[in-house]
Amino acid sequence: MPNTNNQQPPISNNFLVDLAAMKAHCVEMMFFPSAWGSANNTNRAWLEEIFPPVDRQVIPKAPGVYVFVVEPGLFGFEKASGLFYVGKATSLFDRIKAYIDELSKTLITTARPLVWRMINQWNGHLKYYYTITDSVTEAEILENEMINAFRPYFNTQYDAEVSPFMRAF
Repeated sequence: MPNTNNQQPPISNNFLVDLAAMKAHCVEMMFFPSAWGSANNTNRAWLEEIFPPVDRQVIPKAPGVYVFVVEPGLFGFEKASGLFYVGKATSLFDRIKAYIDELSKTLITTARPLVWRMINQWNGHLKYYYTITDSVTEAEILENEMINAFRPYFNTQYDAEVSPFMRAF
């Protein structure tokens, strides 16, 4: 029998929990072609690992840049991914350990709540890509270029020109 008095059915607690969970998984992504055009786009060799890696020993002890990408792995459509974080490391090997350690922390015990959220909330769907650089200075330059071009959600630092505007939103 149709509902003729225009009353909405009561909202269940499960619906509210589902709605809160969905909201917690929302991440804004920026696609800003002007930033892409100003990037020093060099073709790099990127290596890929699942996160956490099955064998951390395959990660080199060299400087480099790494990115975390969420890859749902659905329908064989690998392009449905999101770049969430860009970082640099003096030792990629040591840096990945710091991220692996975040898996055993809680939101209360971590010093990096945004990173903790990324690592724990999308655990099982994260890929860790990295590229080796000749020096830490080269890694810093590449990281800065990538952050300014992609503006990943979990990176909170942007160049001085963009940062005040990003914080306004």
